[in-house]
Amino acid sequence: MTRPKPKKRNRRKIGARAYKNYSEEMLTLAVEMVRNKNVSSYDAEKQFGIPRRTIEKRAKNLHTNKPGPRYRFTEEEELQFVKVLIVASEFGCPLTQLDFRMIVFDYLKKNNKAYIFNDNPPGDWWVKNFLIRHHDKLTVRSTQNIKKARAEKSLQDFKIYFENLTHIFPTL
Repeated sequence: MTRPKPKKRNRRKIGARAYKNYSEEMLTLAVEMVRNKNVSSYDAEKQFGIPRRTIEKRAKNLHTNKPGPRYRFTEEEELQFVKVLIVASEFGCPLTQLDFRMIVFDYLKKNNKAYIFNDNPPGDWWVKNFLIRHHDKLTVRSTQNIKKARAEKSLQDFKIYFENLTHIFPTL
């Protein structure tokens, strides 16, 4: 005999405060009116139904960062990594996630930033989240067998490939 599943308990209490039942446009409008001194924060709270402290903090540009830990690299550095991945795939040598981790680790060592990942290469979760952050530019694809004509590359082709890489990315 199986036991019936317990019902999910609603943890919210009756009459509890509703969280953020206003749109971003309404908040922006209320903040602009308070900044321009058209209305006070008290009046804006009553008029728009947005907590007064929320309006005041937004008007003073407090707590503007996203919650959670900060990114380990600057936006410019991450865009450089995206560029490396795209160029490598355009040259006919797409990188695996392990290759990418090693490139990032090498970059960190060369720039004395290896402490960012405790002197280790970035982990699988970092790569996964990096790909999620840049999903509009990057995709993960499974490998495919290549045709014999493509596989027959000469030493000269490889030299040209690496010369192209050094011209495009002299710092990496």
